[in-house]
Amino acid sequence: EEVQEILGTPPNWMARYGTLLALLAVVAMGYIAYFIEYPEVIEAGITITTTDPPKRLIAQNAGRIKEIRVENEARVMQGEVLIIFESNARVGDVLTLETRLLALGTPSDSALLAFSLPDSLVLGSLKEPLFDFYRSQENLSSYIDNPYDKYSMSQLRRKREQVQLGIRSDRARWSNLDREIDMVRSRLRRQQGLASEQLLPQNQVEETRQELLSLERMRESAESSIKRGEREIERLRAEMSGVRAGSEEMRQQASIALRESFGQLQQAVEAWVARHLIVSPIDGIVSFYSESINEQQYVEEGAGIGVVVPARERDTEGTVWLPVSKASPIEQKQQAIVRFDGYPALEYGAVIGEVKSKSQVPINGQISVTIGFPEGLVTRYGRSVDAAQEMKGEVTIILEDKRFLEYLIEPFRR
Repeated sequence: EEVQEILGTPPNWMARYGTLLALLAVVAMGYIAYFIEYPEVIEAGITITTTDPPKRLIAQNAGRIKEIRVENEARVMQGEVLIIFESNARVGDVLTLETRLLALGTPSDSALLAFSLPDSLVLGSLKEPLFDFYRSQENLSSYIDNPYDKYSMSQLRRKREQVQLGIRSDRARWSNLDREIDMVRSRLRRQQGLASEQLLPQNQVEETRQELLSLERMRESAESSIKRGEREIERLRAEMSGVRAGSEEMRQQASIALRESFGQLQQAVEAWVARHLIVSPIDGIVSFYSESINEQQYVEEGAGIGVVVPARERDTEGTVWLPVSKASPIEQKQQAIVRFDGYPALEYGAVIGEVKSKSQVPINGQISVTIGFPEGLVTRYGRSVDAAQEMKGEVTIILEDKRFLEYLIEPFRR
């Protein structure tokens, strides 16, 4: 009992000063917690992007590759033709047409009436919109300057017979050339097969290819002559029937029709280029997805062929997606600590960035936050990180320094 009494009786000093000491201890801890600060952070995944990302090369139409004009990883210029798909037109001739159309800009009626191309251009499917344009040209020209205005009916008939005779001659020439082209094309395919097996000199194949090109140009010239004759026949018939009228209203309608056919020709050329050519959209380095890409390879519509990486220095950024509630306290200039996948933080260190911007409109309940890197992708250890499009990592965004006391009180505020 004496032992229990001794153990159960607190010392006099504890009974007298214990409460005071406990109060002082709590006050001291609160004082320390007030001055100790710890940053409040938000952690999330980050994806690296660039302000000028690589441009993808997409096949707009299914087809077989005819020619690859550049090597993989070669430097290319904006507008440079990289890949040509098979078609019944000559690329050089189509580009000549495109250049001539662009040179006109916003043309006047006189400029449109003066526009013409050599008959020998091999334009394939673009011939029809070009001939429609020529037809509109002659229609407007008939209201401005009619060469048959003083012809008698007998003179008009004789002129019509001459034109019809020329058309028959041109059709016979076109038919002969078409048969000859088929034979030369078959011979070229055989020679290409032999040349691929090293059984025939390449220069002989090139000679046959040039012969084929010459015949195709002659056929195009004959077809253009036929179309021109047919338009002339239409004009003569209109003159003989008295349909032609010289009213200002009809002249204006003919002018509008000419401009519409010019616009349709421009659209047809743009569509042809998009379907049959892969053109570099920017200056840079071309990188094909497959090193085995080759001529005569069939490519599906919408298939990715490669990318062109911009040659100039690019600003690197990171994109972070956060829920709206989590992103609300984020502001510009807040520090961001980024650790990249593939670059262990213990070995390379972290990269310091800052909040550059925050989207105002959420997408699927998520806010996009852009992280900038004013000092580049250089870690705290002084090591550089190679920027790669879509590179992943983890980011810690430091919102503000918060007192330790606030962390203790915060649960009781809720």
